[in-house]
Amino acid sequence: MRLTPSQFEFGVLAASSTGLDVAHVSSKGGKVFLEGSSATAMAYGLQAYLRQVVHTSTDWEDHALHLPPSLPLPPAPILLQKQSPYTYYQNVCTASYSHWAWSWERWEKHLDWMALQGINMPLAFTGQEKVWQATFAKFNVTSLDDFFAGAAFLAWGRMGNIQGSWVRGPLPQSFIDAQFALQGKILARMQSFGMMPALPAFAGHVPTSLVPLYPHAKVVQSDAWAGFRAPYTQVHLLDPTDPLFVRIGAAFLQTYQDLYGFTAHVYQTDTYNEMDPREASPAYLGAASSAVLRSMQMVDKDAVWLMQGWLFSFSRFWTLSRMESYLSRLPYESLIVLDLYAEVSPQWEKSQEFFHHQWIYCVLHNFGGSLGMRGDLDTIATGPVVAREKSHSLVGVGLTMEGIFQNYIVYDLALSMAWANSQVNVTEYVRSFAVGRYISQSSTTHHYLERAWNVLETSVYAVRHAYGGVTKDIVCLRPRWHLIQANFMPTELSHDFERVLVAWKLLLEAAASSPSLQYDDRFTHDLVDVTRQAMSDGLLTAKTADLLDRMTDLDLLLNTNQDFMLGPWLRDARSLAGEDGDDVAAAYFEYEARNQITRWGDNNRNALSDYAGKEWGGLVGSYYIPRDLSFL
Repeated sequence: MRLTPSQFEFGVLAASSTGLDVAHVSSKGGKVFLEGSSATAMAYGLQAYLRQVVHTSTDWEDHALHLPPSLPLPPAPILLQKQSPYTYYQNVCTASYSHWAWSWERWEKHLDWMALQGINMPLAFTGQEKVWQATFAKFNVTSLDDFFAGAAFLAWGRMGNIQGSWVRGPLPQSFIDAQFALQGKILARMQSFGMMPALPAFAGHVPTSLVPLYPHAKVVQSDAWAGFRAPYTQVHLLDPTDPLFVRIGAAFLQTYQDLYGFTAHVYQTDTYNEMDPREASPAYLGAASSAVLRSMQMVDKDAVWLMQGWLFSFSRFWTLSRMESYLSRLPYESLIVLDLYAEVSPQWEKSQEFFHHQWIYCVLHNFGGSLGMRGDLDTIATGPVVAREKSHSLVGVGLTMEGIFQNYIVYDLALSMAWANSQVNVTEYVRSFAVGRYISQSSTTHHYLERAWNVLETSVYAVRHAYGGVTKDIVCLRPRWHLIQANFMPTELSHDFERVLVAWKLLLEAAASSPSLQYDDRFTHDLVDVTRQAMSDGLLTAKTADLLDRMTDLDLLLNTNQDFMLGPWLRDARSLAGEDGDDVAAAYFEYEARNQITRWGDNNRNALSDYAGKEWGGLVGSYYIPRDLSFL
């Protein structure tokens, strides 16, 4: 998306008296006058203007803006002030569940979207494997083929959960080189927007081939993860208290800066993601965290460690006293903790704000990129404001979903909370979301659209403290007799399925009253999504004889909209093989893409099968239906 600058005037504003971003939108000389204290503030002001005045908006599906030839002037000034310094974006898993196969063209659009949302602290993990190659080469490791995870699973290799690329590996060098070059473009664009990308750092995980080269180093094997067996798990972990840890960590950051020539002084890494330390003494835990920060500050004296607080959320190991031991030795200004699942399982209050450190209120909401409609708008509309009122060290609001492309309204509201100075009226917010989402329509059509979204607001998006992510649709699960459960990735409905049908009928009424809606890709997306949810809900009560027919109908529906098709996922993956179309490489990338959304691994006891399953046209017809037939 690029708007013509001829209809705009631009101005630079000073930040607020407390140093926070501000943005103003007004008119000047017959043009829209856009002012901001930073590039992302100005972009957020543009987004507010487009939604409030033009009544159009974009999202992460790259849906087109609908713009008149001449942009209208705002009838009254729009005044915006941010309430905390940072708007953070991404979970370390998002890179694999959503954008591992993106081209620069796709990234360019997404970076525009990020700027329009005011995001100024994005995670930037693409391309790091080439830096690891150069780093470990300095320690006499010549090959990382058995260390790098597969192309669609790099997130978990980077976290030390798995290693190696099963069945069709290793990770191709051409991919490593291309991703490195892609990251250069991503960082340059982020820098041009004034963003502070969080770059990777050393967590302690090392290749097996390094261990015999340093026989006196203190190295342990991590626990097996998620049902995997050696050699694809039990990754070697260099003890943070060993002197070699700081050497490797510093070498990585220095190599990164040498190769990219850039840093924003923010670094993200986690030594103990879903794995516990081998020692629990206060002295050891304090030394372990201090070593991570020291490895950064050996290269960058201004380094800030951005830590995912996920390790503290559901682990019996991390008692409050152990949390304090791990965090308390780190300087306040050198650590920011992401309260990763704050809308459901906030850690900040019970830990005294991570024992008096900076932290960011994050909305996780989604696991594996599942598509079920579910959310807790009320908590998101109040939680960050309540936290800000009570907190002494809250520095931002962020999104940490594992996968994007679902439940956009949840994340749109969460991002707006970085600018909200009071609790948001959810009903009014949903009304403005509906008005600003579609092509401008008649009052009758607006009425239907607003009513449809109001019904969704009070049903699927009114699930308080929605633990476990969005509803997992049973069509995506291996058939068994007892599929209904209410725990993690729940299949049990938390809403009245009849209400989804009401919303669906109202969307159809809107389409009937304004046929032009068929050309609005946001509307057609939403109509298919609500229809998909209604059909999925119906499967819970379907008789066995009807089940396959209903799944076939669902597949037909999903194949009417490319946002819900398997094809683009496979196309993007195969395109990684390059313009020459190397058949071996293309087959590798297609295998990676298919494996992630189906078996998620190999010989790992089906522990993660269907975790990233999707209701996609083509996947339902070619995989889920045949699988269910074999069971029935």
